[in-house]
Amino acid sequence: MGLLDGFDIFSLLGLGGISGIKLLFAASALVGGILFVLYFFLLMIGGIATDVFDGLFGIEVDVGADASFKALTFQGIMAFMMFFGLAGLYTMESNGGASLAVVAGALAGGVSMYFTGKLFELFVTLQQDGTTELSEAIGSKGQTYLRISEGGLGQVTVEVNGIQRTYNARSEDGAQIGTGDFIEVVDTIGEVLVVKRI
Repeated sequence: MGLLDGFDIFSLLGLGGISGIKLLFAASALVGGILFVLYFFLLMIGGIATDVFDGLFGIEVDVGADASFKALTFQGIMAFMMFFGLAGLYTMESNGGASLAVVAGALAGGVSMYFTGKLFELFVTLQQDGTTELSEAIGSKGQTYLRISEGGLGQVTVEVNGIQRTYNARSEDGAQIGTGDFIEVVDTIGEVLVVKRI
């Protein structure tokens, strides 16, 4: 134990000799900052932050596609603690009183919690479902990619939602449509487009 007897993390960070309310602010900033860095480090190496924080703290952490911000999420609490401590310390070091430091810390923590929530809401809205409903192709025009045989199937390339896609297709009247012919999608049957030559 002799090696760690004189170890003081606050001295290491340049905050040696603090006491009272400054100690509260410093501890809040330190704990919030460490958890923030740890959380995002674990998130970057494969999303294991959800499992770790669920197991250690019993806190539900939802970062999935349907995650919506609630004021008391783990991310919001981390942001509040970190900014509460930082703003409080800054106010105290700027010769502000203890009550002003608490108000400034609470205000900064609340604002950071709010904007953390808005940031996560933005992430949720940016996520897209990459699937396309086949019915969205009706009315699209394109070309035959592989010849549609008489009464049989072929493949066509059409633009759906701004993206060129290739689908299995059959002729509306059962007639053959050659490779490279221009077509229009008129219907769908299961996973097959029904097309006509234009």
